[in-house]
Amino acid sequence: RGSDDAAPIHGRRSGAFDPATAHAAAFARDGLAVMAAPYVSEATVDAAHDAAISFYEAVLRTVRARGLHHELQAGFDVCRERGRGRFDMNPPCLPQRDEALFEGPFAELVHGEADWKPVLRKILNCDAPELIASGVFLSLPGAEAQTYHTDGVHLNLRQHAAPHAVNVFVPLVDLVPPGSQSNGPTEFCEGTHVLGRDAWVKERCVNPAPKAGTAILFDYRLGHRGMGNKSDAARPTLYLTYTNKPGWTDKDNFSRARFKKLGELVGAKPSRAERAAARGG
Repeated sequence: RGSDDAAPIHGRRSGAFDPATAHAAAFARDGLAVMAAPYVSEATVDAAHDAAISFYEAVLRTVRARGLHHELQAGFDVCRERGRGRFDMNPPCLPQRDEALFEGPFAELVHGEADWKPVLRKILNCDAPELIASGVFLSLPGAEAQTYHTDGVHLNLRQHAAPHAVNVFVPLVDLVPPGSQSNGPTEFCEGTHVLGRDAWVKERCVNPAPKAGTAILFDYRLGHRGMGNKSDAARPTLYLTYTNKPGWTDKDNFSRARFKKLGELVGAKPSRAERAAARGG
């Protein structure tokens, strides 16, 4: 099952194995491709993890300082709930639609040598897939499992068509498979990206649990759901959505205009040690 079971596919030179082609073939069959290993350093992943958690904490400080608790569920332009204990965040270091403007560790997570980029180009059959959305999904301890869903619909309802959009997930912590200590890796129902096969079937479900910094690519039409976080730690995941249709976007999922602007975030108060050091200086 999954990309690991893809039959070897050879490149242009006889006998030359092409991993990107193999992953693309698995993707066509299953709607899912999981890369073999992390493609960035542990330090980069840790820095991105810390940046995501710091942003969430800044959002909460701002909500508390301005008495906006009752509006958090409805959502703000930079942070929205996606079910109890789940948040979709858009920190300023991850501007929408332009990788070149990514900052800090997130810039390294989309660098040109990323192992998933050749796979993405093969899947979408274009040299320059267009980024239409980016952000961080944060699943807190105790977060409940999502309902089964797809992110988008088929653009052609008469016959199955090649993918028009692909999601890339990059977990910023090691994913723990389903169990008493699972941190809730996404469950995918393989093959449900195919027109007419979108029903949830338990026997076709998989829960990839790769190491932090390993990319997971899936068809925008593939049925999936985030599972419950039973661990005692948050699970942040970088998400990137690409299309092969210039100018196309998904206003239902990624329009921030309908949400209230949170405004400038409230900074953290300096610690006692920091205040003492400042006085000493």
